[in-house]
Amino acid sequence: MSRRATLPRNGTHQADTLLYGRMSRLTNRFSGIVIIGFVLIHVVVQALLHVEGWRETYSQHTWLYSIQNVPLVHAVLYFSIAFHTLYSLKLIAGDLGYTTHYRTSFYVITGISALFALREISRYAGL
Repeated sequence: MSRRATLPRNGTHQADTLLYGRMSRLTNRFSGIVIIGFVLIHVVVQALLHVEGWRETYSQHTWLYSIQNVPLVHAVLYFSIAFHTLYSLKLIAGDLGYTTHYRTSFYVITGISALFALREISRYAGL
């Protein structure tokens, strides 16, 4: 009689709860996409404003300029910049041998990043 192990064995049931490492990596990727998207829109708007032959195209796409001045876009951008920077520093610290718990580092990095977003929203609200 042969006994076959069924893989993957999940004796610790870690996969049954929120995986903070996976959540951190996904948030880091999302924040990188937000940063790249904002920079691309900014470069396109500046090109449309300053390149002589593209000014008539700018008059048809003025929403590109106005999207840069939306408070919520700035809040998401500042959260993304802070999260991406802090998570990258955490990864560098891990490469240097410093260990951190996934849950604690996720909460600390997200909390600090949220402060940047809240500051931007409160600035627009006049607080």
